[in-house]
Amino acid sequence: MRLELLFTVLVLMSRILCDDQLTGQCSSDTCDMAFRVILAGATGETGRLVLDNLLKDDRISKVTTLGRRESKIQNDKLDHKIVDFDNLPEEAFNDHDVAICTLGTTRAKSGKDGFIKVDKTYVMSFAEKSKAAGVKQFHMMSSQGANANSYFLYTQVKGEVDDKILGMGFERSVVYRPAVLLVKRQEGRMAEKAAQWVLGWADYSRGMSIPIKDVADSIVGSIFDDAAGIIDNRSIIAKAAALKVPVEEEAAAEEVPAEKADAS
Repeated sequence: MRLELLFTVLVLMSRILCDDQLTGQCSSDTCDMAFRVILAGATGETGRLVLDNLLKDDRISKVTTLGRRESKIQNDKLDHKIVDFDNLPEEAFNDHDVAICTLGTTRAKSGKDGFIKVDKTYVMSFAEKSKAAGVKQFHMMSSQGANANSYFLYTQVKGEVDDKILGMGFERSVVYRPAVLLVKRQEGRMAEKAAQWVLGWADYSRGMSIPIKDVADSIVGSIFDDAAGIIDNRSIIAKAAALKVPVEEEAAAEEVPAEKADAS
């Protein structure tokens, strides 16, 4: 019990002090579809991996990213729009099937008001514009411990937003609640690095930490199945593992003909 409490505190420290169902198969309704995705938060650590997965997936026909600055990424499927998140243009959301939100900051980086503005106001604006434009799926990265009744500002705001998103009436809403993200960030986050070091050594079951790639893989993979509601840390890891199986089997199958040819 004390160990679990320690891990929970580490999760909160890494998020508060620092900056910013389970099959790998597509459902019958989504296997043959080409999806058009709009993404907010593509410059963040998770968002970058999500964008990379989307651009590589043949089942995705179009990806629109929203950001404050120019994008250096060049891809025929990518349509990057420079926007003001205080006044998102409604026309940017037209003709999309899926919306993904990985926006986020922290109180340490942006202050209390700045944190609430990004993690609540901007996220809700993105969700509302998506819903108004007829987007069917909404996928959002939240945090382990999110609870509208929490005493901590970070997890309280996350919980409030989670509840609102799940109640907006999308055909499918999926909220991902990862624990401490195991990632080498481009910026320094001392408290998060400390939490990563402890959990990387002690959290063998990955109940309180998660490789960031698992989060990105799970988000993109969930577009093609029936996942809905809240997906917790262990479930994200399980989904990512299930998604890797078909890829590994396909790679193994491609190697067989070559081996037979050598044998003959």
